[in-house]
Amino acid sequence: MKKITGIVLAAAIHSIAFSAHADGKTIELVVPFATGGSTDVYARFLAKELATELKANLIVVNRPGAGGGVGAAAVARAVPDGKTILLGTISTHAINSWIYSNMPYDPAKDFTPVAKVVAMPNVLVVRAESPIKSVDDLVNASKAKQLTFGSAGGGTTSNLAGELMKQVKPEMKLTHVPYKGSAPAITDLIGGHTDLQFDNLTSLLGQIQSGRLRALAVSSAQPSEQLPGIKPLAEQGFKGYDLQSWFGIFLPKGASAATVAELSEALKRAYAKPEFLQQIKAAGITPDLVLTPEFNRFVAAEQDKWGKVVKAANIKLD
Repeated sequence: MKKITGIVLAAAIHSIAFSAHADGKTIELVVPFATGGSTDVYARFLAKELATELKANLIVVNRPGAGGGVGAAAVARAVPDGKTILLGTISTHAINSWIYSNMPYDPAKDFTPVAKVVAMPNVLVVRAESPIKSVDDLVNASKAKQLTFGSAGGGTTSNLAGELMKQVKPEMKLTHVPYKGSAPAITDLIGGHTDLQFDNLTSLLGQIQSGRLRALAVSSAQPSEQLPGIKPLAEQGFKGYDLQSWFGIFLPKGASAATVAELSEALKRAYAKPEFLQQIKAAGITPDLVLTPEFNRFVAAEQDKWGKVVKAANIKLD
């Protein structure tokens, strides 16, 4: 594994603990993004359940930076004894290796995959006052003039969703405007400084429900339970379009089969609880439990898919 860069060493760490008052075993669930985002929100729901199911003290540790690479690298270096768990994402395990030249970890070799736990679409939105009221309107408008789409940053799914749209319909004139996070991008969209945006449902749901933003489509091949009536892009002229942000549970390389099995069984028990599933759905997060070996195949396919998109869009962040 390549040398860790300075950003890894300087990363801010935030933590919150959940206790089952059990045998004193302590487990860290590393979230490779800052507090308040969808990964962090989900992690805190999950940590409470895992603390109970594993009879452990479970600490959520936020290690943000480099598109999730800081936290992922920290877990890759950890002892594979089941006491350090990564909540990985599409960024850490399918996108980053294509956009960063000096990766401090190998997503395919430095981890033991356990399960996919979340798969949720991005949503294509415009401000409520926009004359663009449908995907057809958007396509026609983008042929007539250059439109701008904001994102949470270069290489994020909100960036790649727009790039994938252009790759399906090259005649669309769309210019990417990267921001440092979802919040400022959404603010500028509402203020009329950009024309459209993709982002995950957790970030956008409140603004859609309040009427500040208009949802035109979801990025997944299937409709979203949280946005009834909003069709996928694949059903609105973008054949084959399918993008879902996903979260997965990873252990460091070398974790034993027994450790993987124990964690897998704990996840299965948590996902059998209707109240847990309802909590995360209410936050705009879609539960999707897929265990190994199917999860291993899924991650490999995602790495291949997004490598092609990134190369075609010529995205590099260093």
